[in-house]
Amino acid sequence: MLLRLRLWVADRPGALGQVTRELGACGADIVQVSVLSREPGRALDEITVFLPEERHRARLERSLRALSAVTVEGVRPSGEVPGAFPDLDLLGRVAADPRAALSVLADALPRILAADWAVAVRAGAAGSLPAAAVLARSWDAPRELVLPDLPARAAAVSVGADRYAAAPVGNGVLVVVCRVGDPPFHRFEVLRLARLTEVGAAIAGARLLARAAEASGPAA
Repeated sequence: MLLRLRLWVADRPGALGQVTRELGACGADIVQVSVLSREPGRALDEITVFLPEERHRARLERSLRALSAVTVEGVRPSGEVPGAFPDLDLLGRVAADPRAALSVLADALPRILAADWAVAVRAGAAGSLPAAAVLARSWDAPRELVLPDLPARAAAVSVGADRYAAAPVGNGVLVVVCRVGDPPFHRFEVLRLARLTEVGAAIAGARLLARAAEASGPAA
């Protein structure tokens, strides 16, 4: 299985080496490393690893949390294979069927952003939403949908253990992705979501907006 590790690592000699030793001891192979941000004394690293046996995941997490130079922000399964181009695949599907763009976005974004589900709703929708208010949804989105207040711009919002990221696609419609548990959405992930919705809307053009208007109906 592929795992995406979000770790704060102390900016001192040997700290990252401790991480790689623990990963190796648990049988995990590093396939990709990204530095998301830096602040005085530490860096936020996102490390994608391949773990041959899922039963070793708990041991791996315990080992990382025991390191004095590391703070674990989150460990999640990853559906994005390093070296693949899921963003381009998504936009290609939008270009092939522009009127289905909202459904394509909702279907693909959870895998791309290591989230649990996604929906497209009218901007300003919040609280308990009836099924008719959801313009598109991923297959695993809750049937009884409850959303927090979300701004009509690209943003991340956390409510308890639920992490949300949202971005507009035009015509008063937001695409919302949800991650249950840590880590919170990083600003780079919000930017990636915003770019995908922006380019997807540009590709689909009036056909996406017309579809959204048909589905949402008159504003309440």
